[in-house]
Amino acid sequence: MFFTKMSYAEYYNEVNYNTYHFKLNKEKKGSVDIRDSLSGVMINCEISGWSKLESKGSGIISLTSDKIGVLISPGNKYLLLKDIIECKGGKIPLKSLTYFEGDISTPIDVNFNKKLILATIPIDAQHGTYQSVISYFGGEDNILSGPGVWDSAKEDLDEQKDTFSVGDSIYLGKISSNGKYVAPNDLDCSADSFPGVWDVEKKMKVVFPSDKDDSVVESKCQELFLGSKTLNELGGILLPRNIEHGAK
Repeated sequence: MFFTKMSYAEYYNEVNYNTYHFKLNKEKKGSVDIRDSLSGVMINCEISGWSKLESKGSGIISLTSDKIGVLISPGNKYLLLKDIIECKGGKIPLKSLTYFEGDISTPIDVNFNKKLILATIPIDAQHGTYQSVISYFGGEDNILSGPGVWDSAKEDLDEQKDTFSVGDSIYLGKISSNGKYVAPNDLDCSADSFPGVWDVEKKMKVVFPSDKDDSVVESKCQELFLGSKTLNELGGILLPRNIEHGAK
């Protein structure tokens, strides 16, 4: 599907969860190597239904922020974390995500309880620029709108203002643990951030205007995403899209 600026190391990356470490096998197509650092046991499990990748089992994997699924890039496929952990050398079922523009984008995070998907669409693969899709399972539209968000009806795209770069990894964007907030790219709650952090339901940008120290804003932003404190408790506010965009 989409291969962009990825290092060889990331292309065969490993995901860690508690004492478990797992990655796609480089040689055995459609299988996962699973290692338990506590017991020292290492096994290989076949992925049932694997057919989407032509190479030898390659693909980048990423654990969703809610610790339920393991996304496989490129494409819309995933594995359940519990299926990986509970596998004893058998088969792990390969599952699919269905959402708005799922045929041209790559999911980078999912909140399974809220049935919410964050995905990216490459606008210029050579320069590594993207736009985001925020959709519900089976959704037929983009929940958010504005700069940095995919709009198929928009003809005059200003790539400098309407796209963002993901650097060396497409998995920088995250959904908060409670599914209330989304960061299409970096987790950045500063007033001038782009695309920034957004309240999904209210469709407004999250900022902390009373805090001038970048490290304090960063810490509060992380607390918000972990769900340890509410936006009110952290002293944050929601900024409407029209005000935020007009200020840029």
